[in-house]
Amino acid sequence: MKIIFLCTGINSCRSLMAEAFLQKTDPSLEIFSAGLNPYVENDSMAIKVMNEIGIDISNKKPKSYLEFEGAFVDYLITLCDGTTDKITSVNIKANHKIHLGFDDPKKANCADEQIVEIYRDVRDEIRNEMDYFYNRILLPINS
Repeated sequence: MKIIFLCTGINSCRSLMAEAFLQKTDPSLEIFSAGLNPYVENDSMAIKVMNEIGIDISNKKPKSYLEFEGAFVDYLITLCDGTTDKITSVNIKANHKIHLGFDDPKKANCADEQIVEIYRDVRDEIRNEMDYFYNRILLPINS
């Protein structure tokens, strides 16, 4: 089964987290993530909060959706607000398309000491959604 997480942004935080959670849950899945405007490196705060729960995403590098142009996947999952409007030009075909909107923790306007809490909240939301997706959608299909 092939799954791509796509974000409108830079593919350095939320989509990498989702990819890592699902890959940890089931290593047999082919899971990728990409962004419309990928950044050069991962978000250091995302790496930090994932390390707190024993998942290392420091080796996952942001990728462009162009690497997957023309691909066919089982699931194309968009993660960022507004993504559904922007993916119309993306040439990735999928059996199923799902949109999960998560707030961008980088856009939080608060004191530095509160930023880590916002990242943790987003991380935990993503973990819960990936748990639901795997156990309620993927497992019944494969049963």
